Amino acid sequence: MKKGGDEGGWAGGLREAGPYLGLGTALALTVFLSLWGGHWLDRKLGTDPVFFLLGGGFGVFAGLYHFYKTVAGRKR
Repeated sequence: MKKGGDEGGWAGGLREAGPYLGLGTALALTVFLSLWGGHWLDRKLGTDPVFFLLGGGFGVFAGLYHFYKTVAGRKR
């Protein structure tokens, strides 16, 4: 059994998949935090759905941008 420079098998697979493992969590967390921030602003300012919807739109855009940059960067 090789030690150290083994690029195949389990270690190689994790090294290649590493950047993609957290994408779903990052997308969900970005959208959730943006929605929460919009809801908080709406409660403070009394503008019920405005910032909630803007926060949701921003969260989706930011999450998908991060997703795209990660996937497009790995193809090179």
